[in-house]
Amino acid sequence: MTYNIKHGELSSLEAIASVIQGQAPDLVALQEVDVLTNRSGKVDQAARLGQLTGLNFAFVPSLTSFDGGQYGLALLSRYPIRSAQRIPLRSAAEQRILALVEVELDASHVVPVAITHFGTTGATERLNQADDVNAALAGRPWALLGGDLNATPSESSITRLKTLLSDAWTRGGSGNGYTQDASFPTRRIDYVMLGSAWTSPVTAAVVGASSQSDHRPVVTTLILPWSQTLFGDRVPANTVEEADTRAVELGMRFRSNVAGTVQALRFYRGTGNANGYTARLWSSTGTLLAQVVVRDGRIPGWQEAPLPTPVALSANTLYVVSYHTSNGLFARDVSGLASTVTSGNLTAPSSASVGGNGVFAYGSGGFPASSYKDTNYWVDVRFAPSP
Repeated sequence: MTYNIKHGELSSLEAIASVIQGQAPDLVALQEVDVLTNRSGKVDQAARLGQLTGLNFAFVPSLTSFDGGQYGLALLSRYPIRSAQRIPLRSAAEQRILALVEVELDASHVVPVAITHFGTTGATERLNQADDVNAALAGRPWALLGGDLNATPSESSITRLKTLLSDAWTRGGSGNGYTQDASFPTRRIDYVMLGSAWTSPVTAAVVGASSQSDHRPVVTTLILPWSQTLFGDRVPANTVEEADTRAVELGMRFRSNVAGTVQALRFYRGTGNANGYTARLWSSTGTLLAQVVVRDGRIPGWQEAPLPTPVALSANTLYVVSYHTSNGLFARDVSGLASTVTSGNLTAPSSASVGGNGVFAYGSGGFPASSYKDTNYWVDVRFAPSP
């Protein structure tokens, strides 16, 4: 997510945190953040938003001495933050910067997350700032950039940035992408941009937050190329949830054509579901390999729970992933697994080829082995191929 919060002037930090939490983002690039200024009541806004959202935070000042405190950019992160760097940009008036934050997504992947807020004096200033950003991010193919660029997509500064980065909205946005003014947006000036290594599918959306700030936030969903799922960010075609309210374990048979590890279990949850889920991974014969309690994410949407210890999978071997819902009301597409589904190294075999896929078991939770009309219950794994 990228979000210009206007130092909480138009609402409150609690209201802004509510907007952020409503999207359950992993990374949030914030602009116009006050730390200990008089006008904001001597509040450390970066720390307070971290506290309200439960996310790690890093603050990088654009103005190191402002109104009794500091003013600048911040990152909220579900992942550990390893370092933060302040890079001044050529500025015609107020000093603008690039905040460059190193975030550890996992033990093998530390990515540079950049945040900026371009100037308002004119296109020439912003073009200089785009050149400075490109210079800072050159040689960083995994870079992510979020910010208020004060420029519409046709301006030269945006064109210049796109010589190094791709515009997430162009790749996966729907609609005009307008973000400002928030009450009745007529311009697209807030962007998420991606380095060249981010080649997986992307989706982007503007969040309908009209009063918390003078900008609306932009949310982009990325699929990590080194971490695979079968369904990604796809959603059920049938948006009406199954009316069955009995407790049930719902699952899917799957396999990989290479060895690797399951790192997390996933399922799609609708608005009618009760709180509290357990997701499970099984052998094809019903041996429980792992289970994990699932923390609520965005609803409706994909819920994902990392396994404390990844589970090794053998190549070309059938497994079952499932979750238990205490009140039914599950997402499902009849005939959704009548044909084979393949994504990357993962395959959900056609129902007929494995004696039924997807699978279910009514009750308090157990190995799901029954099948009905080749139904896809939208259960999935996050898989990492072995090096």
